[in-house]
Parts: sequence; structure tokens; C-alpha cells
Amino acid sequence: MSAISIVLRSAVSIAVLAVATAAHADAFTDACMLGASPGTDMAKTCDCMSTKVPNDVRADATEALRRTYQAMSDTSKPIDPSTLPPNLMRGLQATVLAQADCM
Repeated sequence: MSAISIVLRSAVSIAVLAVATAAHADAFTDACMLGASPGTDMAKTCDCMSTKVPNDVRADATEALRRTYQAMSDTSKPIDPSTLPPNLMRGLQATVLAQADCM
């Protein structure tokens, strides 16, 4: 394998990883920003939180944020974490821990 081929493959791998990571971060940040008031620093907080949520629970954290927002929209009451499946409870916990680190 030539050196150019190795460099090109490495560059493509890095580019694919960067795009996948950015898309992943966008879904979490979008869910985090649901219902945020304009003029707040919530975008900064959500960006910080996005860096703190581990990849193994990221999708569950994103879904937990969406469900929390939906519950607040429908009932004006916070979601009861005990009503969530275990994976979403772990996602919600990761989100709360990330938020504490970013405040």
C-alpha cells in the first residue's frame, strides 16, 4: 500500500468521524434546546452538556430530554423518572450530571 493511499484513507476516516460526531452532538443539543427562551445562555450550557454525556448513553439521553420536554408541554408537570424505561433513566441521569458540570 502506498503512503498516499494510507494518508487518503486516514483523511477519509477522520472526516467521516467528524461528521458523525457533529451530527450526534446536534441531536443532543437540539433536544436540550427544546423550549429554551431566546436571549438565555442555554445554547452555551447545552453545548457544554453535549461534551459531557458519554457516547454509550447519548441516544438515550437525547430521547429522555425529548420526553421530558413533551411531558412538560402536555401537563406542565415534570416527568416522573420512575415512569421511564431503565435505559432512558440512565440517559436522564447522564443529562443531569452533565448539567451539574456545566452550571
